[in-house]
Amino acid sequence: MSRLFSFIIVAFFCAALFAFGWPVKNLDTESIVPTFAQNRKGKFNASLDFPNAQSALAADNGKIIAVITEHQNDGDWFESTLGNAAIISHNDDLISVYGNLDGQSALRLQEKFQVSNGQELGEAGFSAWSEKGEGGSIEFQIADTKSRTYINPLILMPRSIKPGRIRLDEISVENQFGRIYNLSSLRSVPAGPYAVYKKRQSGVSPHKSEVYVNGAELEKISKETLIWRDGKILISGSKNYTSKEFYPSNDYELLGHILLPHGINTITVKASDIFENAVSANFSVSGY
Repeated sequence: MSRLFSFIIVAFFCAALFAFGWPVKNLDTESIVPTFAQNRKGKFNASLDFPNAQSALAADNGKIIAVITEHQNDGDWFESTLGNAAIISHNDDLISVYGNLDGQSALRLQEKFQVSNGQELGEAGFSAWSEKGEGGSIEFQIADTKSRTYINPLILMPRSIKPGRIRLDEISVENQFGRIYNLSSLRSVPAGPYAVYKKRQSGVSPHKSEVYVNGAELEKISKETLIWRDGKILISGSKNYTSKEFYPSNDYELLGHILLPHGINTITVKASDIFENAVSANFSVSGY
């Protein structure tokens, strides 16, 4: 069993024991959009964004190990898109990162070491690349430094958000030569490998996706973690995908890959939100 897969299981099992609190002071759960693993300027967004936040709060007890300012060079795997940021070390090789702080707050934090859950870290600023609200915003990350993975903060925090309803009304497949077919109107295509895509919805994206052919699961992709490898942030399915592979355009996102055999087949796509609310669709396609 891989280190990454083991960590995902442990993260869910231990959520009640090692839960992070919300990292902002004036939290409006209804306004939270799951930005983790979304496309941002050609890269996966490893942050959970909180627009119109007043200030950042420590999500758990820990120790401030670094403060990055927008005028400093980037750290090993924290981008300048975070602007002024504080990094706090926690148990189990986990760290939390609070980006887009104002400059004065960042300077004050350089004098602090130990922090407590809920302790105010500083005011929201405008130093990061996030979509800024009128009152600034806070970018929040959780990472496992040992496995070099970013963790979706929502799986370790109180489940009080209200995700939008996922739709599967525009599903398409693309063959290895770049030809795209809409499954809603598709009757027959050449047998072979295909990538399955979903048209993106504003503010709504699957937390998990699964693709099947004739009842056999061929791929599952989860937005629970992102992997940092060789200077790239990747998402894991049957292989590690770059943001360009996962989001080939602003309109579509990858659900998985299938191998379509000859004969009549049933292609099933399934998508679920972070609460495991799932929606699925079946398509009958003949391979020739």
